[in-house]
Amino acid sequence: MARKRKKGSVTGQLVLASRSARTALMHDLDALGLYPGQDSVLVAIGDEDGITLRDLAVKLSVKPPTVTKTIARLVAQGLVEKRASGNDLRQNRAFLTVAGHAAVGNVKKAQKSLERRALKGFSTKERKAFRKYLQRLGENLGASAAPEISDPEG
Repeated sequence: MARKRKKGSVTGQLVLASRSARTALMHDLDALGLYPGQDSVLVAIGDEDGITLRDLAVKLSVKPPTVTKTIARLVAQGLVEKRASGNDLRQNRAFLTVAGHAAVGNVKKAQKSLERRALKGFSTKERKAFRKYLQRLGENLGASAAPEISDPEG
């Protein structure tokens, strides 16, 4: 006999789904030698190679010290190169290395694979509607509620 599933709140379901998605992505990132949060930093730098660390923090809705720490780890991993800005020596810019460009490609593949698994069985129409609902939820909750990049090593 099949058990009846409890419905739960929409936000509760959203949190559970988000946690499941993040856990699955963490597993995929671990296989690539990356920590949670490094994926979004790498993709952002890939979108704008040479971005200032300040602009990167704004783009990702995190505090500058969080970006600085993540960039330092990515530099140590050989994925990012940090250089002083030519016109303002107080500013640092982040550039992908050759290995960093390859990592961005792998991260995007992992993200795409995760999305395919998460939306398996959804029609194109359902996917579009779901994306719109999520965007509206984000707007309703406001950008100020954006989470920090997690750093498991503190």
